[in-house]
Amino acid sequence: MELNRRDFLGLLGSSLAIAPIGFASEQKSHLSASSLKLSLSQWSFHRAILGNSKEDYDQFIRALHTSPDSVLAGNLDPRDICKISSSLEIPYVDLVNTLFFGHHSDLEYLKDFNKRADDNGVSFQLLMCDECGSLGAESSSERQASINSHLRWLEAAAILGCKQLRVNAYGEGSYLQQLNRCAESLHRLSNECESYGVELLVENHGHASNNAAWLAMLIENVNHPNLGLFTDLDNFFLGGWNITPERRYDRTQGIIDLAPYTRGVSVKAHDFDSAGNEVTIDYKALFSILTHAGFNGKYSIEYEGDRLSELEGTLATKLATEKALL
Repeated sequence: MELNRRDFLGLLGSSLAIAPIGFASEQKSHLSASSLKLSLSQWSFHRAILGNSKEDYDQFIRALHTSPDSVLAGNLDPRDICKISSSLEIPYVDLVNTLFFGHHSDLEYLKDFNKRADDNGVSFQLLMCDECGSLGAESSSERQASINSHLRWLEAAAILGCKQLRVNAYGEGSYLQQLNRCAESLHRLSNECESYGVELLVENHGHASNNAAWLAMLIENVNHPNLGLFTDLDNFFLGGWNITPERRYDRTQGIIDLAPYTRGVSVKAHDFDSAGNEVTIDYKALFSILTHAGFNGKYSIEYEGDRLSELEGTLATKLATEKALL
């Protein structure tokens, strides 16, 4: 049965049996040390927000750039992620720009988003930017257009009080050409972000960036104190996703390569075994690598499976992450 937004939020409260919903910032001290290290990725609820609008991906992208609110075909308002995060007792939220793509300059919308965060006692940690052009495009004008697009979202991130802005290192040409072009753009963006008090992070999120050695070299090449990585535990598909036969950069080696530059972690989850462990990713082993490299940032809960509901899967990811952090 398809739920409307009120029913969805009602189910949220009853299924978690957590009361009262919301915890003020000054009361976060009641949370465990592991919970205080967590953030909730808005993408964990992208199906509830987008509905079936993403089934035809090409049409989805066209609509996103022409009538962005039309892709919000689900039963959940993107801003209700604040209530969900509070109910799960996750104090920080990581936003995804494609889930409110038409509102980067909508001050009333952003003001309301902030109010919902305040009302539910959560804070915005990071804003993920997609569909903002290619920072490593061959054309200098395309690179500049991409920088300008990211700057619009940087302003939104600052208004929302985000501490970090996540971008993609996409480009054209050889690995070396992509590295040099992305490095130039990232250095400029790092300066701009620094002026707003926002940290700039690159994710291993497709194309050359799924090669951890390449991504580590990119960060070293830029060599900017305001630039780091938002490391995804699962994005090591060489050549892109859905390639047959599948080729991967070794995950453990990838985390070793990226750990020294990591300032945020995307804790990807697809499914869990009977003991509550993610079936393909050894969280505890990978977290140990990150900790030994000095990582002390947030672990962003991102459930992408389809066997469990988004709510059940997100809660399972939270529990598995907390267990691995003990």
